[in-house]
Amino acid sequence: MNALSLSQLGALSAEHRRGVAGALAVVGVVAGVLVALDAAGTLLGPVRAVTTVVFMILGPGWAIAGFLRRSAPALVWAVAVAVGCAVGGLGAQAMLAAGWWHPDAALVLLVLLCVPALVWHVVRRR
Repeated sequence: MNALSLSQLGALSAEHRRGVAGALAVVGVVAGVLVALDAAGTLLGPVRAVTTVVFMILGPGWAIAGFLRRSAPALVWAVAVAVGCAVGGLGAQAMLAAGWWHPDAALVLLVLLCVPALVWHVVRRR
């Protein structure tokens, strides 16, 4: 029996990676803007909740997983979700330990850190 090559496993194409990175960059910017517009958290609740959760789970992870070249799609998505959940959990734990619970500020900081990396994945050529 022959081992399957990465092309047979269906490695993610560069266009797919760029598309996901671009979409997550847009979602991150929208989440950051919604935090700024709705500091009380009442006006834009459902939209803000969805964009925040999607960005928190996938944004930081895709900024890292975008560097996994020629990997199986399941691995790339698993790394993206795992890193996103880990960053969210560690960030929340750090805020609790410091006695500084400001998830809105943490989201804006995460957007400022991740969106440039996501944009870089969109514009680079390989």
